[in-house]
Parts: sequence; structure tokens; C-alpha cells
Amino acid sequence: MSRPLPDGLLERYLAGELTGEALARVEKAIAESPAERSRVEALRADAAAFLIKHPPGPIAARLEAPRRSWFQWLLPALAAAAAVLIAIVFLRPAEDDVTTKGAMAFTAFRLSSDGAVHELTPNAKVKPGDRVRFSVRVPSDGFLAVVSRDGAGNASVYFPSSSTVSARHGATALLPDAIELDGVLGPERVWAIFSARSFEVSQAIAHVKAGNPPKRDGWLVVSLDWVKE
Repeated sequence: MSRPLPDGLLERYLAGELTGEALARVEKAIAESPAERSRVEALRADAAAFLIKHPPGPIAARLEAPRRSWFQWLLPALAAAAAVLIAIVFLRPAEDDVTTKGAMAFTAFRLSSDGAVHELTPNAKVKPGDRVRFSVRVPSDGFLAVVSRDGAGNASVYFPSSSTVSARHGATALLPDAIELDGVLGPERVWAIFSARSFEVSQAIAHVKAGNPPKRDGWLVVSLDWVKE
């Protein structure tokens, strides 16, 4: 069994600084190993989510120092990710919709088989088998769920993947796992639902199955759309 690629080597790969045998070694490992592909996807996604809170300009100013750090290796990748990054949807809900105060940002991006990050703009075109990862920035620590309604009217829970109750969510915007899109074609709407208190995800699913957006006192709700072809 081959040894995992060193983190430093992957960071230099993402920064575009590898050539020759080193580059060939990494590309071969990514092509042959699902585990290595997942590591690269995770690093790219983390870099993308990092940029939501820390734009490249301020980062560069803080990183100007005599000794190179692993962040400096990663900086060009962060800047590149910014160019392809994500559709960010901001919402300040009306007072009669929710009681939770603040704003929430819901982002989505597609991970290609080569580990590249692709922007999902409103009504972006996607296809069955695509891997999509979400990032949700919330105003405070609380509880989160992500649900959807596809082109056939089916309701799904994208997060949390293994619980019927909303999951704790706070400062880390990037959700832990990518989802893989199924074969149902047509428009799909996805909602991120945040609350200061834990809630049953079935409460949101009931609204979605009825063709309505999730809505309840105490919820912040943001949606995004794509079209599966």
C-alpha cells in the first residue's frame, strides 16, 4: 500500500509550484487514489471557505515575513480559488419572519474529479454525479440543517447526513462533507436553516414536501438554486 502524500507536497501542488517528477508523482497519486483525491478536494474547499472570511489582500499583508510558512505556500492557491469562488447569498430576514437576529451567508461550490473548485452561480447547470460542498456562515453559535426539493418534488436532507435533528454549527463555515447529486433532473432549490435552538429536521421537510419554503419563528433561512441536466 502506497504511503500518503505529505501535506507540504500537496500544499505546494495547490500553489502551482511543483514541476517535473514531483508534479507527476502528485498527479499520479490523485488519479489512482480516491483517498488522495479526497484530501486535495478538502484542501481546496478549506481554502475557498477561508477566503470567505479572509480576502487575499489582508492575508498577504500579514504574511510578509522573512521565513516562509505553509500559509505562504498556500497563498497563490487561495488567490486562485477567489477567482472561481462560489455564489454567496446574503439575507437579512424581515422581523415578522424570524426572531433570530443577524445575517447568514449560504455558499455552494462544485468539486470536479480533478479537485478543481467551480462557482455555482444562481441557476447554475449541474449534472448527476457532481459533488457539491456547502459553506454556511452564521451570526452566532447555533443549530443548522440543509434541505432541498428537486425537480420531481422530492425532499432531501443534505445536512446533517446521519441525524434527524439539526446539527451544532458555529465559527467553521465549511460543512464537513460533500454531497453527490442523484439522477433526478430539473431545477432544485436548497435551503440552509439556522436557529439558536435545536430543531427536528422533519419540521423543515414538511414545508418542503408541501412545496413551500421552510419557515418558523426563530429560523434564519437562505436558499440557492441549480438546474440538473
